[in-house]
Amino acid sequence: MPVLGTRIEDYITKPCRSAELLARVQVLVRNRAAAGRADVLRHGDLLLDDVVCRAWRADRMLGVTPAEYRLLRHLLRNADRVLSKEQLAWHLWGESRDVNAIERMVSRLRQKVDRTPPALIHTHRGFGYRLSLAE
Repeated sequence: MPVLGTRIEDYITKPCRSAELLARVQVLVRNRAAAGRADVLRHGDLLLDDVVCRAWRADRMLGVTPAEYRLLRHLLRNADRVLSKEQLAWHLWGESRDVNAIERMVSRLRQKVDRTPPALIHTHRGFGYRLSLAE
C-alpha cells in the first residue's frame, strides 16, 4: 500500500456522511492542537484540556462537572498511584469532608470515564482510588 510510512493519521472512504467527516476532522484538529501542550494531560485515550476544562475519552467529550474535572485531573496527575479518599477530599475542598461524597463523585465519574473499556478508575477497597490502564 503506497500510504505506509507516510504521516497519514486517518482514512475515510467515499461516499461518506458529512457528519462523520466533520467528526474525524474535529478529532484530528484537537489531537494536533493538543500535541506538546503543557495544559493538556493524557493517559491512554483519556485527554484533559486545562484551558477549556473539558475531558475526552476515545474521542468522545465526557461532559464532567467542574468538581468531577478537578477530581479526574488530580487522579490523572497521580496516575498509577493509589490516593486515599481523605487525600482526594483535601485536594478538592481543602478539608476532609465525608468520604461518602468522594465515593458518590467517583461513582458518577466512572459512569462517564469507564463507559469505554478498559476501565481506568480502580478501587482499592478500604483505602481509595487509582487511575491506571493496568488492572
